[in-house]
Amino acid sequence: MKAVLLSVLVSCAIAPQALAQQIPKTAISAKPNSSKTAQQKTAPTKSWSNPTLRISLPTTATKLKFSKDGKTLFTNGANEQSAELWSLTSGKRISAFPATPGFTFCDVALSPDGQFAAGLMYSGYAPTSTKRNIELLVWNLKTGQSQWVRPIQNHAIKPADTQFCQVEFSPNSRLLATSITTPSNKLQSGVRIWNVLQGTLQQVTPGAVVPYMNRFAFSPDSSVLGFVTKVKGNSQLHLWNLNTRKLQAKLQAVHEGNLLSIIDIVFSPNQQDVMAFSYDGGISNYISRWQIKTGKLQRKSELSIDRTASLLALSPDGQTYVYGSDVIGYYIGNFQTNKSFPFPQSLSPTSGLTRMVFSPDGQQMAIVSNNQTINVIH
Repeated sequence: MKAVLLSVLVSCAIAPQALAQQIPKTAISAKPNSSKTAQQKTAPTKSWSNPTLRISLPTTATKLKFSKDGKTLFTNGANEQSAELWSLTSGKRISAFPATPGFTFCDVALSPDGQFAAGLMYSGYAPTSTKRNIELLVWNLKTGQSQWVRPIQNHAIKPADTQFCQVEFSPNSRLLATSITTPSNKLQSGVRIWNVLQGTLQQVTPGAVVPYMNRFAFSPDSSVLGFVTKVKGNSQLHLWNLNTRKLQAKLQAVHEGNLLSIIDIVFSPNQQDVMAFSYDGGISNYISRWQIKTGKLQRKSELSIDRTASLLALSPDGQTYVYGSDVIGYYIGNFQTNKSFPFPQSLSPTSGLTRMVFSPDGQQMAIVSNNQTINVIH
């Protein structure tokens, strides 16, 4: 199974006609730029050739995020009823934040400055005329108290649709982005951008022009939001400028004239490029790298993966990726060297794997196993 990982009305809203004018008429296809482009230098990272277990947490979750310093892990809990903060030093739970009664956490996030935590919740029962059934809750980590809570929408979300639920803080910790968009619910399209301190809705991406999106990420300087939309099975990567509130570029990953499905994206630490992990729905998988300013394809690499591959993920540092399945095994690859290393047998993801995430510096991985534990390796 391919891992598919997954709107604030401003006072002067963007009209649909104006929005359409901002979108380039022709999407940029994944055809390498013929001009010579200097390779972007990146900071050296430690090799993943011999990963070891750091700690095993006695819990499980469907969504999890590392803190910026890599010392804690924030999850949506074993039953998704409580957002939990875990120490990766002691292996003990530091704190727990309960969901609103009747609600379930579909994603959680930690602010990079360590001051706030957020949880995106949905209710599992039919909405009433007085109750919204999607809520965004933000806590102050210093006080342990709720900072603010905001209703988002009053349309029911099915449990099977939570894979398209995402909440993320911007790298400068000033903004919070949310999206719950599903095939069965097309009412809340786009990504909503919130002010973290005040809880006010700041702007909305142009998601109204597409059925739903399945992934988004902030650029390192918090000025650009990259989000992936999916229309009739075809993926597009949009680069939304948060300062001008306009679409900066629209990209498509293409191989031999066929559009690829984009399932994960990251920005390079130097703010120059954006990378996407994509697959063709059959045998091959690819990593594409575009220049942010021009939208030109810098590089595209094909990975040696067969049709059974079930796990694909990129590290935030833009250098490491994970791929594999129960048939071919699981591997850690390096984008620059084009080399890959198999997971040690004792640390390899197991059958039924549902989730794995990298730490912000790309030096740790948290792997949700099928034996009710979360293994953190480095």
